Amino acid sequence: MSETRFLGGRFIPVLTLAALAVVSLSRVPAVAGDIYIRATVDPDGQLRILTAGDQTLEPKKEREQVGFANPQISPDGGAVGWLAEYPNCCTSYPVPLKLMIQTNGSLRTFTGTGLPVWQWGFQTRGTQVAFRQETVHGGLGVHYELREVATGRLLAQYDPVVGPDNQALPTQNVPPWVAELDARP
Repeated sequence: MSETRFLGGRFIPVLTLAALAVVSLSRVPAVAGDIYIRATVDPDGQLRILTAGDQTLEPKKEREQVGFANPQISPDGGAVGWLAEYPNCCTSYPVPLKLMIQTNGSLRTFTGTGLPVWQWGFQTRGTQVAFRQETVHGGLGVHYELREVATGRLLAQYDPVVGPDNQALPTQNVPPWVAELDARP
């Protein structure tokens, strides 16, 4: 026997409601306590995040966003991040202008100085995230930030001093978190 429920002025079979709920869940943000196990960008350019609860999340692109890039999961699985790509007038490819981190049901956006985010990664077992920004073509305005994942709070920033050739001076004391980020492929 099929049960029905009243919804929006109509009676709908319960199985139909269950099917609608499953479809809806694939597009909702994660909830607090999710454990992320995989994050990939499919051939159509859609980011797909799989949780330990077998839920697939598909974040929507922001206005003017054209792509997703470099998805990563924190070592403890409690956070997932990716770069949001946008069109650029002066290149034939989109540029990553935002770092997005999702954890405990919250989505945080990091833009730093507004330059493209070319490199990023989780640090300290996933409790922190570091990223490097610079101009599109060649090392001008290099800027690093270290942020707390849970709150988004800025923990440190680093702007290397450059010489007349616009290269970082070798005599600087580079913070360990910057060296760790730079050592990644």
